[in-house]
Amino acid sequence: MQVSIIIPVYNAAAYVREAVESALIQPETGEILLIEDNSPDDSLRICQELAAKYDKVKLLRHPNGENRGPGASRNLGMRNARSPILAFLDADDYYLPGRFKLDKEIYAENPLCDGVYHAIGMHIEDSEGLERWNSAGKPPDMIKTMTVEIPPEVLAKTLLQGGSGYFHIDSLSIRKSVLEIAGLMREDLRLHQDTEWMLRVAMTAHLYPGNLDEPVASWRVHPQNRISAPRNSLRKLNDRLRMWEGLYDWCRQKGLEQYRSTIMLRMIENAASKQRFEGKDNSKVHRRLLRVRYIVDWLIHHPRYALDCCFWQTLGEFTSAQPTTGQESEGL
Repeated sequence: MQVSIIIPVYNAAAYVREAVESALIQPETGEILLIEDNSPDDSLRICQELAAKYDKVKLLRHPNGENRGPGASRNLGMRNARSPILAFLDADDYYLPGRFKLDKEIYAENPLCDGVYHAIGMHIEDSEGLERWNSAGKPPDMIKTMTVEIPPEVLAKTLLQGGSGYFHIDSLSIRKSVLEIAGLMREDLRLHQDTEWMLRVAMTAHLYPGNLDEPVASWRVHPQNRISAPRNSLRKLNDRLRMWEGLYDWCRQKGLEQYRSTIMLRMIENAASKQRFEGKDNSKVHRRLLRVRYIVDWLIHHPRYALDCCFWQTLGEFTSAQPTTGQESEGL
């Protein structure tokens, strides 16, 4: 089994060398594609050194050396990959020995397998990074994994509903042919573009669980983690809402009706989240009025949903359920 490993690089001068070398020691590595995204630090020079030193390492850049974000960078890697299997690694993370050993076995034993996912572990770089991670409200779990083995045909539904864990893109490998249906990542999302894409992959491909107990990679918690950068609760909600909107519209376009109601519920929960009116009058009646107001505001900006029967059906279910948290599930 030959794997193309795609590593988007931005401001990772301190880490990218370790990421590349952790991929090079894997026997299944056919090539490593570094996509340097116009970093302001010394990343480009280090990527050039790595590409010159190792035959398997190839350096790619966007036209005119532009910065286009992680989604566009991974897409550039996927389009240029030559191996039948694709895998991913963030430039500040690293693989553990034997990263693809079980993948190779699962692909060989299951002809219908389109991809494999595993657990990954947390590497705490320093106390400053951990403090920022915790301050951002990120989960303190030392391992990211699915808590139970999920059959491929219900994986997407399980991820959308939440409550059974999730997997990280560092732990995923897929057949390149999956892209023919799932497509590439959305380049207009600066955050959650990997989550949205992995949900599309789970909806359209057969992803098998690998090692859910022992990590195959480590993600690094440090002061420059993009996902833990300070953002207020409103921006966090809006960033995630944009992801759900894009995923819902894609499902409607592809005719994947079985997922629409769950995604619509995630959008309504987000639009009506209590985090949108924190610090305001918290009486029960006022909370209900505020939820109605925020849902109406959302519809004003997205009138297409007001003409969607799925919205009205899901809104009725949401209103009847009267959720106590008003918050959406975390998903992936």
